[in-house]
Amino acid sequence: MWYFGGVTLWVLSILGSCWNFLTLLYTNFVLLHTVPYLYDRYEDKVDAYAKKAEAEIKKQYAIFNVKVLSKISVGTLRQKFA
Repeated sequence: MWYFGGVTLWVLSILGSCWNFLTLLYTNFVLLHTVPYLYDRYEDKVDAYAKKAEAEIKKQYAIFNVKVLSKISVGTLRQKFA
């Protein structure tokens, strides 16, 4: 999970170069108060889109797994990180 922190810091640095802290704070405040309300109101539609998106992501990952990940030998990774 170390890469999650790196990606988070990278995203924050991109956002920080575009907006100042007060703008980000205000945007997050507004989103944290409106997104749950909108989800409660349109829960059925959101869940239907989420299921479609999940199916598409699984399909794309299966293709990526066959074309890229399956060609990486596990032995070389174990030697590299051991």
